[in-house]
Amino acid sequence: MTAPVPMLHDPAFMPFRLDAVGRRMLFVQLDRTQRAKAAFLDERVLAGNSQGGWVALETLPPWTETPAECHFLFHIGHCGSTLLSQLLAEHPQTQVLREPLTLRTLAEHQVDAGLPQGRFSREAWQTLLHDTVGRLARPLAPDRRSVIKATSSCNGLVRPLLAAFPAARAIFMDMPLRPYLATLLKSPDSVRDAVTTAPARLAWLREQVGEDASLHLHRLTLPQQCAMVWLAEHARRKALQTSAEGDRVLHVDFERLLESPESTLAAVAAHLGWDTAWVAAAKASSAWGRYSKAQQHGYSVEDRRHDLARSFGLHEQAIMDAEAFVSTLQQRHPSLA
Repeated sequence: MTAPVPMLHDPAFMPFRLDAVGRRMLFVQLDRTQRAKAAFLDERVLAGNSQGGWVALETLPPWTETPAECHFLFHIGHCGSTLLSQLLAEHPQTQVLREPLTLRTLAEHQVDAGLPQGRFSREAWQTLLHDTVGRLARPLAPDRRSVIKATSSCNGLVRPLLAAFPAARAIFMDMPLRPYLATLLKSPDSVRDAVTTAPARLAWLREQVGEDASLHLHRLTLPQQCAMVWLAEHARRKALQTSAEGDRVLHVDFERLLESPESTLAAVAAHLGWDTAWVAAAKASSAWGRYSKAQQHGYSVEDRRHDLARSFGLHEQAIMDAEAFVSTLQQRHPSLA
């Protein structure tokens, strides 16, 4: 089905899926409730009666509207970003979009854009990023602003997005290495999720340090691959904070958020230009005591602390080996420290 032109100007219809091979974009109608509840804005949010249609990229009109207030939440995965996104949604008239599929697809094509094997020229990719995110960020009334939480594989988009949207701010969320490893290793699915992104992270890391015999994926254990993912994103975040856009990127440590919620949330409010009333609302949110991606399940800070302690005990040697791997790399390449 082809989307009628009026659909493209209706913020109820979201650019939902990019088909780079077929060179078309799927627009799908999603209401405020669907957007607010979705942990992932991908196929899982669609219903059997979803309304929408495809638009050929060559017929997609340029997005020329004045952008609404929009900010971005980037993260390394499994670091409390969904909880923070739920706290951000406590701000009045704020739409929070979690992990839109189109953003993930654009990130996948970023590396090859402009290269002979790429499906987009660099200019076409940048235009598509700008127009897609501009349309994504259109809030539904009575909302007036948007926060877009990207998938963890999208961290290469920080600079292009800040360049495309000069009024936007970004949050980059992570946690220290040891609790990150313990968080992943307590769940085989979490390990698989992290190491699926390992090739791209390893390629980025090798671009920073050059040839290193220890940075060959097939030579790394799964815990070492998880640690390498952490190290790559740690280095990326440090590079962002020392770049020209550094003052527009706020680092949020999940451990610090749990230990000192008021001061951490106050820093977020100041970064986004929000008043302190949001801090009180965020501190009072019921999201603190629920499992972020399945709100029907209770999961307190104490529950998490218990789970991590158990994971430390079960995987102590693997965690220590992975920490030693990172320490050796940082000694060999001081720029990663």
